[in-house]
Amino acid sequence: MEEAKSLLAEMSHKALPPDTVTYNTLMQALCRYGRPKEALNLFKEMCSYGLLPSLVTYSILLDGFCKHGHLDEALKLLKAMQEKKLEPNIVLYNILIEGMFIAGKLVVAEELFSRLFVDGIQPTLQTYSVMIKGLLKEGLSDEAYKLFRKMEDDGFLPDSCSYNVIIQGFLQNRDSSTAVQFIYEMVGKGFSADSSTFQMLLDLESHDEICTDN
Repeated sequence: MEEAKSLLAEMSHKALPPDTVTYNTLMQALCRYGRPKEALNLFKEMCSYGLLPSLVTYSILLDGFCKHGHLDEALKLLKAMQEKKLEPNIVLYNILIEGMFIAGKLVVAEELFSRLFVDGIQPTLQTYSVMIKGLLKEGLSDEAYKLFRKMEDDGFLPDSCSYNVIIQGFLQNRDSSTAVQFIYEMVGKGFSADSSTFQMLLDLESHDEICTDN
């Protein structure tokens, strides 16, 4: 990583100045290694050279900030981005919503989800899956169930990933009856449970057997 940064500095002093793609690559590497604040410094350096950040640039930084708990920085970056009239796309919103749920900021996550519709941005199947997973993590099973059905009503047909997300969430909340309902529904549509779902089912069955024995 240090060699890469040295190479960047060397390029800046030669006739081969780094471009946005070069900076994006380095920022992504820094974020991956848990150094999003250093990535932000590169972002500022890039802007000082007159290079325009792209949506990819912002998605790299937002993902890095959210995954490493720098949520205030992520929201500041979103605001700065909007002030520059560069509107976030659904990929950026998905990153932010997931980051807020990871940090336990349910209200902010729900506000971001609501803002999608105000801004005229179409959610994706992944957006709904992120929301459903987050709601279940917070123990809001009824809200998650309703959102899953709303997702279907809005024309987003659940896939294998969507089903596994909601099944795992209900299993984590010890609601095996609803989980089994979704399992039958999933299998009926030709999808199958992934390894994590199978393991959770086995763990729950073992737990129930122990409780019954006692």
